[in-house]
Amino acid sequence: MNLSSFLCSSALLAVIGLQVHAQKPPKGFEKIDQEIVISTMEAQMKYDVRSFSVKPNAKIKLVFKNPDALPHNLIICTPGKKKGGDRGQEVVDAVMKLGDKGVEQNWEPKGHPRILVSSGMVQPKKETTLYFKSPKKEGDYPYICTFPGHFQLMNGVMGVSRLANPITNLTYKLYHGKWNKAPDFTKLEAKKTGVLASGLFDISAKDKNDGFGFVFSGKIDCPKDGKYSFTISSDDGSLLLIDNKIVVNNDGIHANSAKSGSITLKKGQHDIEVRYFEASGQEGLSVAWSGPGIKNQALSKSSPGGGGGGGAIGLLIEPPEGEASVYRNFINGAGPRAIGVGYHEGLNLAFDANNLRLAMIWQGDFIDGARHWKGRGQGYQPPAGEAVIKFPDGVAFATLGSSDSAWPQAEYRTKDFRFRGYVLDKSQRPTFKYERGGVAIEDTPLPVATAEGEFGQIKRVIKLKAKDAPANLYFRIAQGGFEKKGDTFQSSELSVTVKGANPSVQSGDLRVPVTFKGGTAEFEVTYAWAN
Repeated sequence: MNLSSFLCSSALLAVIGLQVHAQKPPKGFEKIDQEIVISTMEAQMKYDVRSFSVKPNAKIKLVFKNPDALPHNLIICTPGKKKGGDRGQEVVDAVMKLGDKGVEQNWEPKGHPRILVSSGMVQPKKETTLYFKSPKKEGDYPYICTFPGHFQLMNGVMGVSRLANPITNLTYKLYHGKWNKAPDFTKLEAKKTGVLASGLFDISAKDKNDGFGFVFSGKIDCPKDGKYSFTISSDDGSLLLIDNKIVVNNDGIHANSAKSGSITLKKGQHDIEVRYFEASGQEGLSVAWSGPGIKNQALSKSSPGGGGGGGAIGLLIEPPEGEASVYRNFINGAGPRAIGVGYHEGLNLAFDANNLRLAMIWQGDFIDGARHWKGRGQGYQPPAGEAVIKFPDGVAFATLGSSDSAWPQAEYRTKDFRFRGYVLDKSQRPTFKYERGGVAIEDTPLPVATAEGEFGQIKRVIKLKAKDAPANLYFRIAQGGFEKKGDTFQSSELSVTVKGANPSVQSGDLRVPVTFKGGTAEFEVTYAWAN
């Protein structure tokens, strides 16, 4: 195994950890988040992938293939002073200064502060595999070939974004004109062109407010054979094409409205194209898809709104570095008195203040606040991330006749509890406070790391205090298909461990009897997503 090191820019804090050239995954990379394959194009002096996107701090496997007759490398650089717009020019300049030493150093300025990941020089008909963690900081990271004379043509951009998605090589062309429906853009001259390394459809490159249009084109990677659905919300007109076939037609002049269409696709990459125009007034474009293993994933910086109401879209709430964000509003699955908590570590939860329960947890992006912060406040907002795990409705604490008694039926709002708000620690992480009869409860959820050092678990520290402690109080952790394996209880989507109490599966629930000593009780519950 050949381990190569690199230095990071002082302006970029701990962006990438391990970088390894290996045929087999190194320790910690047995399970990766994303695999990228980039190949040189024979006799064309180009990479076949000019842009792709990854999520921050993700485990990446990058396979670099060189079927060409010349040696090439692939070096990923920091964004630089122009936020990636210089395409790694400083690294190329440093290569030119190597002079006669360039050959022996394989045309790479070792230790350059802007080099994040390097393939090393890959000889003709050879390939190499790299494992690395993507930067924590979002942005556009250029990648280049530093063999003399190759840089101008052999370059691309890795977009790091929490909204990373399966579209690669996404480009745009911007047009000017006045239309009542989408024109034949192939007959028009583009005023501006560009690459969207994030892989997200985005009209922010517009240079005027009215009378403009875009054509976006790229490749979308379908993970399985099956039926895929696409949705476009736009003001004014838009069309979505897959492999040159119109799948969604939302053309014409209209207020923001959504339309959907479906198509059966084979596993692998397919051409995707979106055409859009804005006549006058408000403008907006958002795209999403769903299909085998994919549940309504956004392909733009916002998810499509519906109904033609022109509702607000696209205001992703992102926790600050090292802190949590609290969002109090209508959250789908957690009720009208929901309290959402997004942790910087990429884990999230929603607490139901009507029934004083943990309503759900999820990974990735926190929540889109536009519906309630920019719009009129109507409706419930779902989580913006993935791997959502929902917990049973109704109260989490109840007095029972016996351990296997039926749990009380859920109510819209329980009368047995009183919510006492929450307090924030120095990292803005909340501890929820509530009461049940004479029992005061403090409930502190925190993100915790796995044994591999990745944040993939949420731990709750629950403390109870009572003058007259009830003898038959139970806490319901979760519901559905749990089996005990060692010290953990596992279902198809969740793994639970408990410290300070003795859980058991009763009537389909995972329950804990609350045992008071000296008027107090304390236990910990850790939730982990099942593999």
